[in-house]
Amino acid sequence: MERDLQVHTEDVDCLRAELAYVVEFFRDLGFGRCDVLFGWAWSTERDKSELSWKRVNIPLLELDAEIRRAEDAGLGKLGNDDVWVSFEGRNLKVQFCHHSGIHLAYPDPDKITESFFTRWQSEGLAPIEYERTEDPMKWRRVRGAAD
Repeated sequence: MERDLQVHTEDVDCLRAELAYVVEFFRDLGFGRCDVLFGWAWSTERDKSELSWKRVNIPLLELDAEIRRAEDAGLGKLGNDDVWVSFEGRNLKVQFCHHSGIHLAYPDPDKITESFFTRWQSEGLAPIEYERTEDPMKWRRVRGAAD
């Protein structure tokens, strides 16, 4: 099974707060490093760089600074361009997407995904969880937002 838990907000301060939460949450689980990938929509200058579409392992505490460096260089912006974050040994990816959203992609719900669902509900972000159907191009809503 493949699932996607997501929220959307136009508030970049909220996206930054959730980025900080991701860092602290995974640090509390014992992760010191993460893999980061700058994906769709970062500028063509970024596309020409060594980091474009390449997963780079960095200290988790440097994640926000790495994103800000790219923004400061005029290469993209959090909420307008995709940034993927993953952790060694975890089959879970966090995406800060180009639609001002945050996605958790994972195979099955667990304590981590439940924690994010609960947090996002309490923050008023109206999380929605989807699962992929037998048709690989279709998803169905499992819970959230309009329950």
